[in-house]
Amino acid sequence: MKTGAMAGWMMVLAAACGSAAGAVLVRDGAPQAVIVRSTEATKFELQAVAELGDYVAKLSGARLAVATTEPARAEGVIREIRARKQIPVVIGSLAQVGRTLGDKAAVRGAFALVADADSVRIDGPVEGVYYGVIELLEQQGCRWFVPGPLGEVVPTLKTVEVKAQTTVQAPSFPSRWFQMPNREWQARLRCGGDVFAGAHGMRAPAAKLNKATGQIEPAEAAEYYALYKGRRVINQHCVSNPKLVDYMANAILEIRKKGGGPVIGAGPNDGAGFCECENCRALDTGDFDPFSNETSVTDRYIWFYNQVLAKVLPEYPDTKLAFYIYHTYMRPPKREKPHPHIQGALAPIALDRVHGFSNPVAPEKSYAKWLFQEWGKIMPELFDRGYWSNLACPGFTFNIVDRLRDEIPACHALGVKGWRVETFPNYGPQFPSMYVAGKLMWDHTLDVDALLQDVYTRFFGPAAGPMGTYLDRMDAALRDGDFCTGSAWDMHQFYPPALRREMRALLEAGRKQVAGQGVFADRVQVIVDSFDMTEAFCEMLEARAALDFKGAKAALDRTDASAQRLMAMKPVPMLSAGRHSTYVNYMNRFYRRATEQAYARVTGSNTLVAAAADVWHFQIDPLKVGEDIGLWRPEITGGNWQELRTSGSSWSNQGLRYYKGLAWYRQTVDVPASAIGKRIFLWCGGVDESAKVWVNGQVVGISHGATFYPFELDATAALKPGRNVIVFCVSNQIVNEVGTGGIVAPVFLYAPGAGQAATLENIRDLKPTFP
Repeated sequence: MKTGAMAGWMMVLAAACGSAAGAVLVRDGAPQAVIVRSTEATKFELQAVAELGDYVAKLSGARLAVATTEPARAEGVIREIRARKQIPVVIGSLAQVGRTLGDKAAVRGAFALVADADSVRIDGPVEGVYYGVIELLEQQGCRWFVPGPLGEVVPTLKTVEVKAQTTVQAPSFPSRWFQMPNREWQARLRCGGDVFAGAHGMRAPAAKLNKATGQIEPAEAAEYYALYKGRRVINQHCVSNPKLVDYMANAILEIRKKGGGPVIGAGPNDGAGFCECENCRALDTGDFDPFSNETSVTDRYIWFYNQVLAKVLPEYPDTKLAFYIYHTYMRPPKREKPHPHIQGALAPIALDRVHGFSNPVAPEKSYAKWLFQEWGKIMPELFDRGYWSNLACPGFTFNIVDRLRDEIPACHALGVKGWRVETFPNYGPQFPSMYVAGKLMWDHTLDVDALLQDVYTRFFGPAAGPMGTYLDRMDAALRDGDFCTGSAWDMHQFYPPALRREMRALLEAGRKQVAGQGVFADRVQVIVDSFDMTEAFCEMLEARAALDFKGAKAALDRTDASAQRLMAMKPVPMLSAGRHSTYVNYMNRFYRRATEQAYARVTGSNTLVAAAADVWHFQIDPLKVGEDIGLWRPEITGGNWQELRTSGSSWSNQGLRYYKGLAWYRQTVDVPASAIGKRIFLWCGGVDESAKVWVNGQVVGISHGATFYPFELDATAALKPGRNVIVFCVSNQIVNEVGTGGIVAPVFLYAPGAGQAATLENIRDLKPTFP
């Protein structure tokens, strides 16, 4: 911790010089102190007492006695302890540090830690008393870098002495939370405060959509829901309907009467389908949101919340409504002014999640900062509901310390009140990002370089040098990489082969330096396993782009093996595991099927006939004229086609991040004469979102429309020996948070082993129409 006067909320005062005697809690393994608590202790005081007792025992082997006393007898109990030449460690309200706290006494989470040769006193509002104990333990060298025993550092001390001090601290942000499990670990990072209460979903009469009729049931509830593409749907609500205003207001009044609130989550449902009725559209201002590719609906929702509050506040004047500033309601309102009792949390899901606000390689982040600035001008309680993990990524190495040290202090300067950020418990691959984030949420002025040095030294021990260099270099690779596609599409771009070789050498050096050294070796191995998984995945993508499908499958197997080691760790997996595992779900969603299917279709009795190269001829078609002018015709040679990679790089990385519409791909492949007469299927590892395919000018089919999933079409009748022209027209219309588009995986022709009896294998039925 820093000492001296500190900017913002943090203040540490030295009560005496370094030569002043401190409080000895344990001397030579023998207890010298007694913990004192009230019979009326709060749950946080009890938690603080237990934490202090447990960790003093871990530090020294000595267990401190606990004296429980009524407040009226506290002074007498403390005198008795001193009379026995012991140190009273007074926890909670009995510590009487209110005057020391000063104006911080009203700040939730603040604490005072006062120590001299005669006593230790710790207290603070709500969980502040617990944070005071955490501060004392950290001064003794305790750390909690990741959840569980692997991340815990507890030195061995024969003597435990608390230095003489008067330390007062208060958090930089009132609310500090990761939206993930392991709350006990978060508390030790001093995460806390009120959790932002915003949520998807508003109160409306119960209804369901009858899929057979396409109608909402019961019929009388339909008017509360959105009119979308000519019919009422349950995706969103008709917020201009006065009946919905009344229903929502009455629902909130009932919640308040039952003791709920005062902050009520009141956001739109997740996803699209916003009401297109005349009255709802009249509430919009025509402001276009380029990141959702549609008109902003922010004003209609601010109007709606204002109307609801007008009906609720006369009876419950402390009521507040909270919503995510997200999707098509991310831009600030143009006409409506939010009531001061509306809370919002910015969730810029479609924006760059790798780089910081001020990073020159990330122009999108200046827009993100602008959003915080503009919302902050009109909303007194603005929160951050952003993303500190690589959204939709299976869990590969993602150290974003540079982004965190940039954005967290910047958000403090912009007046952000707190955090409820989406993260995944991928503690190995993300190390030490979440630890650094927790520390910065508490103190935005923290010296991050000094913090990192402490992390490397205490976590890796003798391997601090090479492991610290490794982590710094991986952070820098993300910082300097001009890539920001979501999920894991950019892993091999951020971490190219040359860098991976250098990182492997650092990891091997670190592993040698801690060989056989217990927990240090285990910690290094977690980072090695994380890198092994990431490297194997990069090799899989590179092999797919090089049309080495057997090599890609072998790399996938290595990726799985490393992931399984990380997910199997106990008591806390180092990679998200279980039903909602990021690895299992996102590998299946984006990568596994294409790799496994490609391997299956070129092995066994199946035969690879011809494979399209990674680079195709390409052209966008924003006016949808391509089919009319015959871009599918095999004899076409002109038209200013460009070259574009498919498996090897995303649309985002090739100047198409913001393009939505049709796009055309052409490539010529050679089919050997020996293949003609056989049954030949055209297989594609995936497109974003759907595709129509021609071979030699003949339509061979339309994909199933399941984005990123492989599909195959029967190309037998269209093929000829020698030069064959394959043309794809891909439709990419819907904005998603990943930033991909077009062909995203290999394309090839193969002869199925079943020959003429072979049948197409697709996860869904092929679509009859396009787009």
